[in-house]
Amino acid sequence: MYIDSNVFIFAAVDSGRLGRNCREIVRLINEKKITCASSFLVIDEVIWVLQRKIGKESSIKIAKAMLSMPIKWIDIDKSVIIKMIETYEKTALDPRDAIHASAMKGVGLSVILSEDGDFDKVEEIERLSTSECVERYC
Repeated sequence: MYIDSNVFIFAAVDSGRLGRNCREIVRLINEKKITCASSFLVIDEVIWVLQRKIGKESSIKIAKAMLSMPIKWIDIDKSVIIKMIETYEKTALDPRDAIHASAMKGVGLSVILSEDGDFDKVEEIERLSTSECVERYC
C-alpha cells in the first residue's frame, strides 16, 4: 500500500477524528502491523504544508521521523517521470498526483492510502481512506 502525504499532515495538525485515524495509521506502520511504501516526494509535500502550519523546525522534525519509519521509500527517477507524463495525459490527475500514481505503479502497488478523492479517477488504483484503513487493520 502506498501512503500519501495527507496522512502525515493530518496526523500532525488535525485534532479531530481524521487526525486520530492518521496517528493510528502511523502507529500501525511503526509497529509493522501494516506495510507501506511512499515516494520521497511525500517528504517534500509534508514539509511544504507543515512549515506554514506549525513552523519550519517542527516540519523538519516530522520529516526526519518519517524517514526513520519502516516505509519502503521509492526514488523518483526518470522512469517515474515518463510514466507520470503518460498518466497525466490519460487521467484527470494533476502532475504531482500523477507522480504518486506512477511511483506506486512502478513498484507494483495498486492501493493508495489517501484522503485525496482525485485518486478515484484512476481505474488501476484503489483508494483506501484513513477511516477504512483503521477499520480494516485495528
